[in-house]
Amino acid sequence: MQPFPRSLTVCLVLLTAILVGYVLHVGASIIQPLVIALLLASMFQPVVRGLARYRIPPPVTVIAIVSLFFVAAFQIGIVVKDGALSFLDRLPAGSTTDVSGAFPKAGAMNWNGFVEGVHKWMLEHSIPEQLAELVNNTMQSIDDDALAGTLVTSAADFTRSLLLVVLYMLFIFAEQAVFRRKILSIFEARREDARNVLDRIGRDIQRYLGVKTITSLATALLCYAVLFSLGIPYALLLGTMTFALNYIPTFGSFIGGMIATAVALIYQPGISPALPVFLTYVSVNAVLGSYLEPKILGRELNLSPLVVIISVVVWAGLWGAVGTFLAVPLTAAMQIILANNETTRPIAVMLGSGPPREK
Repeated sequence: MQPFPRSLTVCLVLLTAILVGYVLHVGASIIQPLVIALLLASMFQPVVRGLARYRIPPPVTVIAIVSLFFVAAFQIGIVVKDGALSFLDRLPAGSTTDVSGAFPKAGAMNWNGFVEGVHKWMLEHSIPEQLAELVNNTMQSIDDDALAGTLVTSAADFTRSLLLVVLYMLFIFAEQAVFRRKILSIFEARREDARNVLDRIGRDIQRYLGVKTITSLATALLCYAVLFSLGIPYALLLGTMTFALNYIPTFGSFIGGMIATAVALIYQPGISPALPVFLTYVSVNAVLGSYLEPKILGRELNLSPLVVIISVVVWAGLWGAVGTFLAVPLTAAMQIILANNETTRPIAVMLGSGPPREK
């Protein structure tokens, strides 16, 4: 039997990738919670095994972990929702040139008045006119009623997804050993290779999520302390957003810093309060995100920086904001699988940060 021509193989691979991408996009509401549950179960598995050495039954540990995760995630959701609604409720009732004075006073929500006040404030504080017009046009395109409705809908979707993630995690923990044996039984001829792939995927994802969680928490606490000490409103909300956004490679820390700096500029006009906020985010992310985190992870996740950025963009197109958080773990898992097949090994090499080391 003659092998397929290389051109036909490439076309089949591209067609398969497009079909898989379409299925992932269409079935996002079902697949996303399952993927999140798989990643979380992988991250918490060492805790279950560690406590089992102290004769704590795994079912007890699993129930405790899942319960704590649900409570923590739900509380974070409440902080974000309350902070966003409080921000909308405190929008100025009418136009004003002093945005900072308008915010602390509660009033009827008037988005147009708020947009006009921000525009005038930017012009009065020597913000380039082109930038002020861009911000003004962007904010005017937002409907305040639609924004409030979106927040309510998002809260309901978040609660539903959180319940699904918790339910999936319970069943994943319950059937983890059986599911692993099923996968290994499929690859009877390459059973050892399949075991190595599963072990490496689990180890790398555990290490990445663990380090990322610690650095994100440290970043959020440091930034919150600075925001609170400077008297910036919504410091807790901004700190929570910083923690979540830090999971998004490259873009997340930049977005979090820009939001915090913008809030500081609006509430306390002048460069004095905004500059320390900006420098704090830059310095903290430079030390923790750009130096300490890569040094701890080392070459465990052997992904090219360009591939990381492209993966964030691609997964954001498929799954929206959730895709940006899952981009790196999913791409790393794909690279490990591709690297263990002779046919797809060149693709894994191209995804990596450098050529394989010579033995």
